Amino acid sequence: MKWTTANVKHPNYTAKHELFVGTHTGSFKHLLPASEDSPHGQRNLSDLSALDKESRVTSMAFGDEAQTEILLGRAKNTAELHALADASGSKKTVSFKAAPIVGLARFNDKLIAGIGNGEIQSLELGSDEAAEPVVISTGTQMDHLRQCLQSRNIVATGGKERQNNLKVYDLSSDGKQIFTSKNLPNDYLQLEVPVWDSDVGFVDGPSVLATCSRTGYVRLYDTRKQRRPVACFASEEHGMSFAALVARGNYIYTGTTMGALKAFDTRRMKTHVHTYKGFTGGISDLHLDATGRYLSSASLDRYVRIHDADSTVLLYQCYVKSKVTKVLIRQVEDEKLDEAETTAEEISQPKKDKIIKATPLDDEYEDMFDQMPTVGDSDSDSAADSDDDAEAEEEAPKKSKKTKQKRKAPNTSLKTKKKKL
Repeated sequence: MKWTTANVKHPNYTAKHELFVGTHTGSFKHLLPASEDSPHGQRNLSDLSALDKESRVTSMAFGDEAQTEILLGRAKNTAELHALADASGSKKTVSFKAAPIVGLARFNDKLIAGIGNGEIQSLELGSDEAAEPVVISTGTQMDHLRQCLQSRNIVATGGKERQNNLKVYDLSSDGKQIFTSKNLPNDYLQLEVPVWDSDVGFVDGPSVLATCSRTGYVRLYDTRKQRRPVACFASEEHGMSFAALVARGNYIYTGTTMGALKAFDTRRMKTHVHTYKGFTGGISDLHLDATGRYLSSASLDRYVRIHDADSTVLLYQCYVKSKVTKVLIRQVEDEKLDEAETTAEEISQPKKDKIIKATPLDDEYEDMFDQMPTVGDSDSDSAADSDDDAEAEEEAPKKSKKTKQKRKAPNTSLKTKKKKL
């Protein structure tokens, strides 16, 4: 598919998916690409009147394995729990002691939040608002917190500078640190290699992790072998800055701040193996569906996209009117798809249509218009006739002149012959 800025859906994209999108303005939207009638329809799940400058969505994650709950964190110290199984869309708000929230996780009725100042705060969901959270210090700055889906008691954090590098914690043992990464050896000038883990991802288990950096590297760690990375890619291009990462199987998908989405093979990290096109802005978030075939992306060019992870084909693209910061994709059931389509039709249908259908027709008024002659047709016909007459009048003298010239031509030729004789 060629590059385009329009809302598109590939005809071969038949998977039943739904998207949840968080934006820079703080809006939380629901999109239904599986809908046949309105695949680009959007529904706001948050109150737009209550949003302010600090309502930017900074983190999104599913709260359980069944993906029936979404954890949403904002630039301020509030986090929201949205129940998707409830038709009314119930929401619960939890407040922490610091901001911004850069990662959320849920474990044993506790909500765990990664704070930008380097703290991991844990709150009981059933406790009072005045309860003090349990704090775990990871350093001075944190860019992202990620929970392992296979072992939900394991979380990983990463940030800027060497003291905030990749760390892994076990929540089941009071937040004990079980792994911390070690930087690469110094370069040829004996200078320390800069560290900035902007995003962290687990690769099919709690032991293998992948990180990407704003300084242009992608690293793969195995906590069972060594503290230093077992595989590494370092970009030689100037300005290559990785901002988002998601990993599954043998592939690591990374997005840059310049709008480049690339896939790396963990068995050969010298260069990327796939490049996904269609972006005009920096990529802020990536997420894979349950099968690992469909790769959803959020971009600062105000578009959400779905690519085929294997063939790199752009399957879906939708404009959401705001800079997209986070995105989640999940499979939708047939019953929920029908309900969502009906609600989307009611929202998308304008009020004017309902008013026009309700107003009765005036038969006398309609008959009057039916009996009126079509003035446009007569004018056009008369104008066409007048044009034909004018053309005929112009052509007539031209033809007479030509005939006179033809008749005079043989006489002039005889006179010239007589003179020659």
